[in-house]
Amino acid sequence: MVDTTEQVTEQQEDRGGQRVVTREVNHESRDEHVNRGVRIVWFLVGIVVAFLLVRVVLALLGANLENQFANFIYVITDPFVAGFRGLLQISQFQAGVSRLELETLVAALVYTLIGWGVASAIQLLSKKA
Repeated sequence: MVDTTEQVTEQQEDRGGQRVVTREVNHESRDEHVNRGVRIVWFLVGIVVAFLLVRVVLALLGANLENQFANFIYVITDPFVAGFRGLLQISQFQAGVSRLELETLVAALVYTLIGWGVASAIQLLSKKA
């Protein structure tokens, strides 16, 4: 059963002795609200994961951290990676200036799984028995 809300707007006119009523009905179901919530969760997770992956690519390419763009990416993503520092025995592989940040990849995976869990929970909790 779909729970709907109805918003009705009425306009009345008199035309030559006849009353004309125009009704505008707007139906919005709970499923649409749930879908919107799920899309918002995935949008936010997508932004975080995209920034984390840009950080990984910059590290792989040996980006200069004194560059404004590289510095911006590292400053923005640092709070998301901080909880994963020290998680692995080998946090990064380095070859010259290029390095692979494994902890950042793990963080991106974990945030994706959290987003999936939150989106699934929203869908499950919205179901009527």
